[in-house]
Amino acid sequence: MTREGGRRITAQAGEVEVLHRLALAVRPLDARNRGPAGPGLRVGREAGRVPGRRERPAAPVRPLENHGATGFVLRHGTTGALGASVTVRVDDPARRWVPRRFSVPLWTLAELTGADARPPTAAPVRAAARLLAPWLLPGPAYPVPQGVTGMRLRVTRGGEPVRWPRVEAFGEGGLRIGWAHGDEHGQVLLLIDGGGALTYPMPSPYAVALRTHAPDPATAPPPDPLDPLADLVAEPVTRSASPPRPQDLDNGLLRGTDVPAGYRTATADTVRQLTVGQVVHADDLPHTTA
Repeated sequence: MTREGGRRITAQAGEVEVLHRLALAVRPLDARNRGPAGPGLRVGREAGRVPGRRERPAAPVRPLENHGATGFVLRHGTTGALGASVTVRVDDPARRWVPRRFSVPLWTLAELTGADARPPTAAPVRAAARLLAPWLLPGPAYPVPQGVTGMRLRVTRGGEPVRWPRVEAFGEGGLRIGWAHGDEHGQVLLLIDGGGALTYPMPSPYAVALRTHAPDPATAPPPDPLDPLADLVAEPVTRSASPPRPQDLDNGLLRGTDVPAGYRTATADTVRQLTVGQVVHADDLPHTTA
């Protein structure tokens, strides 16, 4: 029989005390091979500022528990101190993948413990409904396999690097054949999947149209010299249903193909040349808006 607000449950071994509940699991994926990204990733939640205080937190990001290939874990403790949502950062010090930030709504402790109450006060919440599985796009140091087609470039505005740009590539017939995220220096590693409507054997070189998206300078927060990721957009995640629907665990936002709020798209595409089987270095890609 459960008691104490659902913190004691009956298992095969008898009545046991539950000291914590899974609030969120984060399992970053490599956007190229769909496998786990890592090792060496840093995943954490941002520490909120204390109301009425101006100073920054001593530790702006609190690491999540690292469970290796299983992912990273955030728990509800017995105090239930977590808020309704958390801002999660996924970062790679080795720069193999471009960082991402997410605003993630959490299942409350009452929702998670309600199924253990007698009588139940809530339906069971599947562990998969508490999973965040974001795709990470290749960064400057990504280990590119031989024979891959792509380009390295820098997105600029008025000759200056654009922070956190995104780039889409369109091939023959207007088909999207690749997308990429850029870092705080505007550097982009764009890797291509095919040639659109082109048939094999593909010509080399061949033309692609590049479309840039970048934060609107009129609304984007200024860079923080003490926190390089502070101005990276925190993309709002919709809480999963329980059990999860397919679109809860795999969608354009998680894949990084959706253009975030606050970004502006360039007024015109830029045509560049790709060489089949090579990652070429290209000139700066200007991002121009009306």
